[in-house]
Amino acid sequence: MPIAEPFAVVLLLVSAGYAGFMGWLVWRVHRPAEPAPTMEAGALPHLAIVVAARDEEETLPRCLEALRSQDYPADRAQIWIADDHSEDGTAEVVRQFAATDGIPVHYIRVPDPVGPLRGKAQALHTAIEALASASAPPEVVLITDADCAPVTTWARQAASRFADSDTGLLCGLARIAPRPGHAFDRVQALDWMFMLGAASALAESGQTATGMGNNMSIRAETYAAVGGYPALPFSVTEDFTLVRAVAEETPWRVRFPLDPAATVWTLPAHGLRPAYAQRRRWARGGLTGGGWVIATYTLLHLVHLVPLLGLAFSPLAALLTLGLKGLCDLGFLATVLHRAGDPAPVRTVARDGLGFEAFLFAYMVTLPSVLLFRPRIEWKGRSL
Repeated sequence: MPIAEPFAVVLLLVSAGYAGFMGWLVWRVHRPAEPAPTMEAGALPHLAIVVAARDEEETLPRCLEALRSQDYPADRAQIWIADDHSEDGTAEVVRQFAATDGIPVHYIRVPDPVGPLRGKAQALHTAIEALASASAPPEVVLITDADCAPVTTWARQAASRFADSDTGLLCGLARIAPRPGHAFDRVQALDWMFMLGAASALAESGQTATGMGNNMSIRAETYAAVGGYPALPFSVTEDFTLVRAVAEETPWRVRFPLDPAATVWTLPAHGLRPAYAQRRRWARGGLTGGGWVIATYTLLHLVHLVPLLGLAFSPLAALLTLGLKGLCDLGFLATVLHRAGDPAPVRTVARDGLGFEAFLFAYMVTLPSVLLFRPRIEWKGRSL
């Protein structure tokens, strides 16, 4: 039997399986969203916003301006910046904001690492531990990054979700703010929305996969129930570890609604190399999730690799497979962008969809080999 025939059958199976899965994702995202409860100011929970910062003198002012502009009662909120051994003017930026009126801003210096707890996980835990010992500890902790600017309704929308006593951890939209004239920024923005849309669909259906640590909120009681970061295995993606612990070890739900009113806007990686390194770090951290994560990564790798190999053995079937996959991906992206409040999702996808597919194929096909031969991760000047 010519090799083209069995390869065509494999490609047909790949196409059918992928189309079915993407169709389910589209259906899930397209379902009517459950609105956040409307709460009077006096009923809103006391909360703390925690930001881990390491050499963030340039990005932190934008973040703090957005946090101080939140539509949230100042007497029910506080901001904590955990300075993780910064060597620039991060501390001075925090002190300047702390001296002005509005939601209180606090500075805490992260101690030297002891044992396995280090990096961003240690920075976040340092602030959360300080909060827990305060005279009036917060009920909810909101987490974002120093390069993020939440919309003004972010804190209120996120905190309101915890009116549902079953909710223990909440993930939200983190969208890239492209720089004018930078096409690859827009490609990254689509790539993020693709990942977040899939993660949201899975979480909202009860099959929690992951979340983004730059837009995450957790009930203080839930964080204590899993033992906090000191009780969790170290990972270069601490957000993934915390989400999995809450989903698997507690009775609380992990929620991930695609709520435009609870969006944070993050900055893009400045170029292909740092963007690829970011995906490599995420993939490396995800491998700590166990067998099901490795199996998922393997399937995604094959979904992208097999059609490319098929170009040599069964070109027509391979081209049809690639075309169908592209249509599925872009249709899903348009659905996610519509749910996220994009005013022209189809136009956005039509403009940058081809670049997104090229980037997606590039890292999906190559990451397994890269991680095999270069498992160490360099991040924020540290080898992890």
